[in-house]
Amino acid sequence: MTTNRLLIAALALAGVAGVQPRAFSADMPAGALVTKAPAATIAYRWTGCYVGANVGGGSDRVAFGDANPPARASGDLGFGRGTGALGGGQIGCDYQAGAWVFGLQGLFDATDLNAASHYLPTDRRAPNIYDTSSHVSSLATATARLGYAIQPQILIYAKGGGAWMRADLDYAITGMGFVFPFNGSETRTGWTVGAGAEFLVTPNWSVFAEYNYIDFGSKVLALQSYGFAAGTPPAQIQTNHRIDVGMFGVNYRFGSWGP
Repeated sequence: MTTNRLLIAALALAGVAGVQPRAFSADMPAGALVTKAPAATIAYRWTGCYVGANVGGGSDRVAFGDANPPARASGDLGFGRGTGALGGGQIGCDYQAGAWVFGLQGLFDATDLNAASHYLPTDRRAPNIYDTSSHVSSLATATARLGYAIQPQILIYAKGGGAWMRADLDYAITGMGFVFPFNGSETRTGWTVGAGAEFLVTPNWSVFAEYNYIDFGSKVLALQSYGFAAGTPPAQIQTNHRIDVGMFGVNYRFGSWGP
């Protein structure tokens, strides 16, 4: 009899020992048994290539001169300032080393920069009026860019390199009962420097704002006569273009941005 009681007691203890862990686990909060994985972080990297679009505005300061002395001993036909809109696109590549970012970029914009001068000589012995106007229809630049990432998503940069423009020039001499009109077109090279800031909205998309100064120096253009003045010798007109441009835009980046 004593042996049976001992056996029953042993079985009861074994049953309690088997049930107890399950009972304890049932009483524990559900979250106590789950370990949450750390949230994934986004790595913003500037290394890679991109294409994009831009819009903005510009100002063209032009000095006009007559390159045919002694017809105009001073060679000065006045000054003009024209403003207008611009828009186009850019393509480039960047490489990031630490916080420094090195890049190359090509940019092309269609423009509408018009500058004109209406000049009356101080010497009224020759009662002529000289009207000169310039229209810059496109700008292009090829630049190197040096930037510094002040935050993983924020880049400030400077840029510089070569520049090209396409322009039309009109010139007219109005006297006592006559008008001699001339016109011509040119593609000119120059240089540019600028600065800006760019922000990575996502690892693929960025927005930017920048300012550029473009200098095309002085050049003489031979303008041909047209209309009833056909056969008139070409007019040698000298122009000096200095252009300020402000723009903002968006880039789509593809390549390697880190893990």
